[in-house]
Amino acid sequence: MRLAMILSVCVLLGTTSLCNGAQSSETRDLPPLKMAATDLDAILIKAHSLIETANGPEAGEGSSRETVKVGIAGEEIEIPHFSLASSLAFPNEVFSFSYRYSQTDNAISSVAIELGDSSRQVSVDGESSDKVRALSNLLQNELQRYSTPIGGTKFRRVVGVFLTMLFLTSLMISTAYCLRNRRYSAWGMPICSALGFLLVLLVPWNRFLAGFVLYERYSPFFVVRHMSEFLLLAVLAALAGIPISYFLSRNGR
Repeated sequence: MRLAMILSVCVLLGTTSLCNGAQSSETRDLPPLKMAATDLDAILIKAHSLIETANGPEAGEGSSRETVKVGIAGEEIEIPHFSLASSLAFPNEVFSFSYRYSQTDNAISSVAIELGDSSRQVSVDGESSDKVRALSNLLQNELQRYSTPIGGTKFRRVVGVFLTMLFLTSLMISTAYCLRNRRYSAWGMPICSALGFLLVLLVPWNRFLAGFVLYERYSPFFVVRHMSEFLLLAVLAALAGIPISYFLSRNGR
């Protein structure tokens, strides 16, 4: 009986020890983002402050490691220390940014912020589940303030293929219809189809509908800041022009 009690106590203590040393992990996926460097700076400063508060002054500063990576012209530039986005020299637009922090055996032992065109993710690991969750919630909530409804590699691929096939099919059918029936008043259909097809193919949508865009500074010009919206409206206008041209030609008869 005593032996069974001793074994139970040992098992309980061992389980408690394992639970206390277990790593907690939080990973959050983010929607497409569009933000200025100063916006990202404010989020990084908040995250950095929360990490220092969670790990406390007793955590050895020499054992921590921080890196920042910025994608410029298809190449990744790594800065081997904590650096604010606005302090980096880069073109007006950057389409990938990552921040990594690591310090083993702490309440927050690692943080990864990966922001890119194909995916955007925040990962936090540590020994304190409460502090890990608090930092994950902070990063997710702060970054989602700069989310955009559309953008990213998957969105462009799916919508681009659909619109390309739609405009190309409409161009062939409407051109054959106009030539066969000699309906010159219906030439708005192939014209709108051709314009929409060219817009889908020639506009650099990977820039205007990127999954992540970091601006050195916002443009003061309204048209430049909302160029992606204007281009989308142009595509929708070309799409709407096809049935409108058809009904106008029928009414013209």
